[in-house]
Amino acid sequence: MKANKIEYPLSFKVFMITLAVLILGGMLILFSASTRVALNIDGNANSFFESHIKYLVLSILLGFVFYLIDYKVLKKFAWLFIIIAVTLMAITLIKKFSTGNSHPARWLSVGGRNIFQLAEIVKFALIIYISSYIANHKDTLGQFRKGLMPAMIVSLLLIIMVALTPDFSSAFSLYVIVIVTLYIYGVSGIQLGILSSIFLVLSAIYVFISDYRLARILSHFKPDDINNGGYQLHQSMISLSGGGLFGRGFGNSTGKNLFLPEAHTDFIFSIAGEELGFITTSLILIAFVVLFVSMLKLAKQVNDPFGKSIIFATAFSIIFYALANAIVCVGLVPVTGLPMPFISKSGSQLLINLALIGICMNVIKQSQHEAQKKAEFLHEL
Repeated sequence: MKANKIEYPLSFKVFMITLAVLILGGMLILFSASTRVALNIDGNANSFFESHIKYLVLSILLGFVFYLIDYKVLKKFAWLFIIIAVTLMAITLIKKFSTGNSHPARWLSVGGRNIFQLAEIVKFALIIYISSYIANHKDTLGQFRKGLMPAMIVSLLLIIMVALTPDFSSAFSLYVIVIVTLYIYGVSGIQLGILSSIFLVLSAIYVFISDYRLARILSHFKPDDINNGGYQLHQSMISLSGGGLFGRGFGNSTGKNLFLPEAHTDFIFSIAGEELGFITTSLILIAFVVLFVSMLKLAKQVNDPFGKSIIFATAFSIIFYALANAIVCVGLVPVTGLPMPFISKSGSQLLINLALIGICMNVIKQSQHEAQKKAEFLHEL
């Protein structure tokens, strides 16, 4: 064993290789899926792909910056991240409701230009906050008043604000990420079950009071009724079924030619299925599972609850969004509008995911360094 050189386990190498494959493969899939819509909107078939590359470079740089920062410092700023997220959400919601604007306020806008998706800022803040909360309250997580209640008050404040933008799909996803992370690290399943039952009832009411959200739910049960909300799903199924086992060939999708709306974001998995086939799309999902499992194995080797929780929450959020995107495309759940990590065109999600991965890598580096120092010390004894 060489001194001062950190030796990483096999799971870390698998994690890095899988991440690289998803990012590089995602670039190719997005390039093909976005050309027609980019040409229609910008007059440049490569504009969406070029934007993705710019965001990818920024995301890698941001991830590297977080990799260089001692992740333990972030614990001190957990509340600051929450305050920033609440402030940005409040400003956006006040502007939306004070002006009577009926358009969604899901973006942080400057000068009328959308800069960043608010739900992703909230996701980052919640993952850091919940991980910090777990580390600071590990002995009382099983209690309601000192465990679950304080964490959920803060979390639900932000989740409700996201839902009001309105972005119910993201709000629901954030709720799942929070409760699963809390459950894994010690919060009572019974308490979470009761809370989630109340949350589901309120969510159902929130869906039914909106004609738009209700139409999406109802269209799921009438996929052939393409005139009343089922058009996207109908076109998604045409694309997927047209790909067969091996696909029509890279670049040969018909669905991306403005037949399938949001082919470069919400339904990119369908375009991948049409061009590359069932086998390749299965490999994409397997890659996300491999990424998730490798991150879980790395988290198990971390002793610090804060770092361990960040790795788990990050891994779970990535696979949750990936599977949510896929099951929407195959028609198992109503259309949600959630992008597929590393593959869909979503600069905000890419920035936040790679920032979180940068933090995870710092956690892993410090954990491995500490384990190696301990092993060397015992060896010297």
